Amino acid sequence: MRFLYETHNIMTSIQLFWLILGTTWAAIEIAIATKTRVQFTSTTQLEYRSESLIWLVVVIALVAALWLKQQHLVTLPIAIFNRQIIAMVFFITGIVLRYYAVFSLGEFFSTTVITQDSHILIEKGPYRVIRHPAYTGLLSSFFAAGIAMGDGLALLVLVYPIAYVLIQRIRIEEQWLSKHFGNIYNDYCLRTKKLIPWLY
Repeated sequence: MRFLYETHNIMTSIQLFWLILGTTWAAIEIAIATKTRVQFTSTTQLEYRSESLIWLVVVIALVAALWLKQQHLVTLPIAIFNRQIIAMVFFITGIVLRYYAVFSLGEFFSTTVITQDSHILIEKGPYRVIRHPAYTGLLSSFFAAGIAMGDGLALLVLVYPIAYVLIQRIRIEEQWLSKHFGNIYNDYCLRTKKLIPWLY
């Protein structure tokens, strides 16, 4: 009985930890989206606004993953403690990478796909290695959430749809950046990967 009681307390603490972490992350994301929202003028080119679609997919994927977690259909073969450590490493890495990318872009970061007249190509920080580190960080965080849930189907449902909409967003962004910067951006693409250093 004591073992079961202690296990229950540990699980409750883990759930509370992820709830606080997730709520804090969501609040920061909302703050960033609000602060960096572009006021469109005649000097700003707008092609496509996909942020609403991305966050819709995120919400649906999260709800579906949480439901699948409760079904325990494909339990990940990793001990609870080890799983939480792995998840924490990926989550923190993702958060740090995402906000490092936001900081590196500075005034040119926006949740909307745009090119501005004053736009310059940023190649410092994480952009020296990958072209979309903010999205890599986002995917890393959701991968972490899937690992923490402990179910293979929940992990798949959480990561795959989000990865898909982000890749579509990347395609649109790169079309605009190539159009705006020309060969400079094309050469930059040859030197870097999209999301995963040295792989993709």
